[in-house]
Amino acid sequence: MTQEAMGGGVERSNIDLTKNSDKGGSVRVTIPATPYKVQGNSGDTRPCTECWIIAAAANTSEIRIQIGSAASATTGIPVPESVAAGTSGASVPLRLPVKNVNLLYFIGGTENDVVDILWRN
Repeated sequence: MTQEAMGGGVERSNIDLTKNSDKGGSVRVTIPATPYKVQGNSGDTRPCTECWIIAAAANTSEIRIQIGSAASATTGIPVPESVAAGTSGASVPLRLPVKNVNLLYFIGGTENDVVDILWRN
């Protein structure tokens, strides 16, 4: 994973991620039919400084994420899963500094599983 993919380098090195941002949004990606791979924001550009990522509790398979290149069963890391309504515990999303939502790549094992991404500038 390159520093550029992570949002590092000269252009992002002076950004303070502890400051509040009034710009951002969210996007939901749905795992398609085989080969069960999808790019964040469906490949459309969405500049940002960081993302919070979580898989839906109703998903039926593990979803993995990779930055900058396609995820596979052996690359990337698992995306945390939401806690189902009515159960105890807290959902803790994955927080990643990244310069564009379209640099996120997901792979699942079941069609129609979903991942929610909250992004900010």
